Amino acid sequence: MTLRGKAAIVGIGEVPTRRTHPDRTLYGLNAEAARLAIQDARISKSDIDGIVTDGTGAAPAAMAEYIGIRPTFATGVTMQGASGATATTVAASAISAGLCETVLVVMGSSRAERSGGGPPGVRSEWEEPFGPAAGANTGYGLMFTRHMYEYGTTPEQMAKVAVDERFNAVPNENAAFYGQPITADDVLESRYINYPLHILETVMPCDGAAACIVTTPERAKALPNRPVYILGAGLEQGPANIWQVPRITETPTRVSAARAFQMAGYSPGDMQFAEFYD
Repeated sequence: MTLRGKAAIVGIGEVPTRRTHPDRTLYGLNAEAARLAIQDARISKSDIDGIVTDGTGAAPAAMAEYIGIRPTFATGVTMQGASGATATTVAASAISAGLCETVLVVMGSSRAERSGGGPPGVRSEWEEPFGPAAGANTGYGLMFTRHMYEYGTTPEQMAKVAVDERFNAVPNENAAFYGQPITADDVLESRYINYPLHILETVMPCDGAAACIVTTPERAKALPNRPVYILGAGLEQGPANIWQVPRITETPTRVSAARAFQMAGYSPGDMQFAEFYD
């Protein structure tokens, strides 16, 4: 099976990412992103017959009800940081299978609604015996330490990654760190949040939402925006717990990216732009 050219993105919407959006609910942030995407695509709510959400935070039925649509295809996707890409893949798959024609993919985050703590479990016993660091930084600290051991990676090299990512955020008005550049020295002199990670190179909890409209190639040609066709997609589910991973310095992207390239008919050398999560 291939998804190459079977679906296209025709509209996007983004609520600016901020440390917090006071008095805003997750459903409210998602609804705003959905409205912006629908407006960008130049369609109406009645045109949407599919919806994909982050099933953990916003149930598809509740989200559809909140924005006032009755889709024939609805599902939630829970793949941690890969949820957005996975949701887009699911939308394209549903369209390719003929289950729907125009899908709203929408996801967001609201810190005010996030609950902390929870009952003891495998993570609290084996990964976070002294309590979790903010975001996913406990596991990343373990990965970084092992990476230094295996490859001789230095804190200076990792600091450059944070500096480069901030460089990309500085001119973006929707970024939480808009207009706030940092240097490698800033990173290395900031306090540790979870050794060897400094606070300026860690996952930062934040609020925001984003959405996109995915539709058939035929419908995309009739809409005003230039279609962005989905050429390749690949999925790979890694273990839930870091101590179940054979090599914690190897990401599942090694497999999923290869599948996406194979489906698309392109290679890494053909790429002119790349965006990586975390």
